[in-house]
Parts: sequence; structure tokens; C-alpha cells
Amino acid sequence: MNRVRFIAATLVTCACGCVHSAHAADKAPEAKETIVLQRAPVVQTDRELGMGIAEFPPNASKPRHKATGPELCYVLEGEVTVQIDGQAVHVYRAGESFALPANVVHVTKAGPSGAKVLASWVHTPGKPFNVPASSD
Repeated sequence: MNRVRFIAATLVTCACGCVHSAHAADKAPEAKETIVLQRAPVVQTDRELGMGIAEFPPNASKPRHKATGPELCYVLEGEVTVQIDGQAVHVYRAGESFALPANVVHVTKAGPSGAKVLASWVHTPGKPFNVPASSD
């Protein structure tokens, strides 16, 4: 009888562990905060040009958001999937670049080996650059 209880308890523990692992696998990790390398004023405007490195762990993503200024990105390592609302998904690999206009809602996700992206952007200093977008 004790052996049956032990086997039953073991099966329940394994099942709970598998369910927990499945839920953890469903949630992709978030991308790391972009490391700002340089900032420079855009002459005769109230805008600033920025440049930074965005690192994504494997399968990490930046949730739906929009940038308040245009972005130009160059993939240094790995691959990045960009899903702009209302458009087809695009995959960019190391050595490729892509541009995003201001105020375009999108999701950026790294591939299975992660990614490193050199990004440049224009924004107004003192105001948020990446703004979360609703999931509507």
C-alpha cells in the first residue's frame, strides 16, 4: 500500500512539474534594456539622435510598443523577427538592416539563438521613446 502511495505521489509531483514547465515555456523572456552608446543633438531642432545596442536572449521579445521617432537597426548577431501591426512578419538576420517609422506599433522577437542589434533613433530628449501599445 505504501508503494502505491509513493508511486501516486511521484506521478502527481511529475505532472505538476511538467505543467509548471509548460507555463514557463509559454512566456518568452523579455529583451534586455538597450545600452545607449551615443547621443547627439540634431542641429536646429529639439530632437536628439541616439545609438545603442539591444541584446535579446534566445526567443526574447519586446512587447507591443511604438517608438516616438524613427529607428534604423542593423542585426549584428542572430536573427530578429519584426511584426508590424497589419503587415506580414519579417525576419532579419545578421548583416541585414531594417527601418521603422515613428509611431508604428510592433513586436520585436529574437530567434532561438538570441540576437544583438545596433539601433539608432531620433527622439525628443526628456520624453519617452518606446511607448507600450495596448493589446487591442
